[in-house]
Formats: sequence, C-alpha cells, structure tokens
Amino acid sequence: MEKDYKRTIKTPSKKKTISKINLAIRISIWLSLGISCALMMFCGAAYMSDSKIFQVRAIEIKGNAHIEENEVLTLLDIEEGINILGWDMDAARKRLLKHPWVKDISISRNFVPASVNLRIEEHVPTATLVLKDSPYLISEEGHVFASAPHDNYGLMIQASGYEPMGNGGDLNDILKDAINAVTVVEAKGLKVKDLIIESGGMMNIRLDRGITLVILGEMTPVKVDMALKTLEEIKPVSGTIMDLTCEDKIVLKNRGYHGS
Repeated sequence: MEKDYKRTIKTPSKKKTISKINLAIRISIWLSLGISCALMMFCGAAYMSDSKIFQVRAIEIKGNAHIEENEVLTLLDIEEGINILGWDMDAARKRLLKHPWVKDISISRNFVPASVNLRIEEHVPTATLVLKDSPYLISEEGHVFASAPHDNYGLMIQASGYEPMGNGGDLNDILKDAINAVTVVEAKGLKVKDLIIESGGMMNIRLDRGITLVILGEMTPVKVDMALKTLEEIKPVSGTIMDLTCEDKIVLKNRGYHGS
C-alpha cells in the first residue's frame, strides 16, 4: 500500500504575532520614556548649575574673635555667586575643625535663597605656657591649642625644664591639674603670681606675697585651708616654701627657691 507524505507547512498564529508586536511596542515606549527622563534630568541639572537661584547671596559668620574672616572664607571654600549645589559642606566642616583656635562649629545652608550660616566656638585662652623657651596658649580645659603671639597672656606657667619622669603623667594632665589648682587657690582669696612645673610634674604655685605652694597632683580645698591657717598663725616671711605634697601636714622651708 502506498501512502502520500505531504510536507506540512506551519503558519504562525495570529495571537503570537500580535503578542510579539505588542512586546516590541512596549519596549519602544519604555526606551523612549527612559531616554526622555534622562534628557529631562540632564537639562534640569544643567539648569540648576547655571541658574542664579542657587548662587550664594549671603555668607554669615559669627563667633570669630581671633580668626580673620578672610581665613574663615578660605577654609569654607565658598564665596558669593558660587552655586551652592556644588559646595561640599562636610569637607568645609573638617577643614575648619582643624584650625587651632576652633573648638567647635555649627554650619548650615539654605538653598532658596542660597546662603551659608556659620557659628564658631573658639578656645578661650586662660594661661600662657612657656615650654623650652617657646610660648603656647592654654585653654580653660588645660589644653595647649596654639602658639602664643606673646608670652604674657593670662596666668604664666613656666615649664622650660619639664621632663616626664616615671609616672609623672602626661603634660596635658599636669596642665589641667595646674589650672584647677590655681582656680581652687584663688577661690580662697589668695592671689597667684605664676606657676612653675618641674621635672616629673611637681608644681610650684607662687603667690603675690612671695610664698610658694608646692604640690604634686591635685590641689584640694583642704590643702588650701591648711595653707591659709599656716599663713595666719605663723605668718611666714617672703621666700617661704610651703610643701603640700603630704595629705596631712605642711613642710616649711625658707630659702630663695625660684626667687620671688
């Protein structure tokens, strides 16, 4: 028996054809939308970068007593007329905080109208430290923060011969104790002339009456009261050294120690 084998010709269905056409249309639409959005964003960015709306109109700086305004503007790296959108505020903050006089800052910006507001908190110098014949400024916290323009700002602390010895402590810790010691002494009515830090951290607080109080570490109100009682009862002469390194007694010496 003979069979006729005829070649079967497949013809695409109408549904598949329509589906492919729809897919191509959707892809074209999304591509068009993507390109349009990219162009709009590019044009918007170009507009904002050139627009006068975002050009800085005002820069307000407050709190700078020792730092020149031109120096602050240099560290901010911005000026009026510059587009504020391209300004790196965080980088400006880091530059300002590295300045020796700057203790802390508060910085903000407005976009419309474009402006920058800066408030600086400076260190408050309370004493001058002379270390190896060079003067430095000391803050109220007892930290050395800048070279001194002169050597007579506030309390004079001489440490030309200071050398750390054993557990003598870090100089910053000793300076903190020194500032606190002077505060405690003057709170009791005694006037401090100057202070000398010796090797190892021994402190000599020289009073204006020619008496020297010697301490090591923290000065307490109890120690100052002991010194006051001794001053009232014994009335030591100028040049007397009152050693307060012991907790419960005072050792008196009478010699030309450090002069008067």
